Amino acid sequence: EITLCTKVDTGGDPENIAAALAGSLERLGIDRVDIYKLHSPDPSVPIAEMVEAMAEQVRAGRTSVIGASNQTPKQLEEALEVSAAGGHARWEIVQPPYSLASPEAEDDLFPLCREREVAVTSYSPLAAGFLTGKYGRDPASWPAGSRYHIVPSHADIYFSDRNFRILDLLKEKESQTGISSIQLAMAWAMTHPDITSTLIGARNPEHVDNALAAFEMGLDPELRAEMASWTTEA
Repeated sequence: EITLCTKVDTGGDPENIAAALAGSLERLGIDRVDIYKLHSPDPSVPIAEMVEAMAEQVRAGRTSVIGASNQTPKQLEEALEVSAAGGHARWEIVQPPYSLASPEAEDDLFPLCREREVAVTSYSPLAAGFLTGKYGRDPASWPAGSRYHIVPSHADIYFSDRNFRILDLLKEKESQTGISSIQLAMAWAMTHPDITSTLIGARNPEHVDNALAAFEMGLDPELRAEMASWTTEA
């Protein structure tokens, strides 16, 4: 069973929202997608205009569900208020980053989504590959063609003393449990109760296998709580 989702990543003005979806449908050779998301906030366009333009795609039958990624709780709340006031289809789904190296969404965004019944499809459970352990502090050591090699700015997001300490703790837990640190990190991200689904950036079958193994394994609540404590240690 497949759910098709596409995004607009080239600006949030109404004309572009319509044109981006039309282009996706043409390339896919279909008439509609299940989910259509705004990839990033666009401060140059009022949220009301973006919400109304995306809701129009629902009315036109080109998508069933709309949502957005990389939104702050305030932006999501404003979007929901606009929809309610105007009687529009609302953002039913959000897509934040969520991992041991970037757990901030659980503090404010997740509670709001729980309260307002908005689905959460988190991304980067391995922090763009940081939690695999293959990225050292020296850029010269990064594998050629890897995500950080192609987009070095990922280091600005995830490189910190805390996160490198989490890497060390993951390796220790791998030795204790016999479960790979990659699967432990993915299972941790997948098992938060507010997560609806987790997006996997797979480049090869091994990546898919690791994700499926982590999903099927789940995580003991006590182990998950122990790992969560790593993110708050000074």
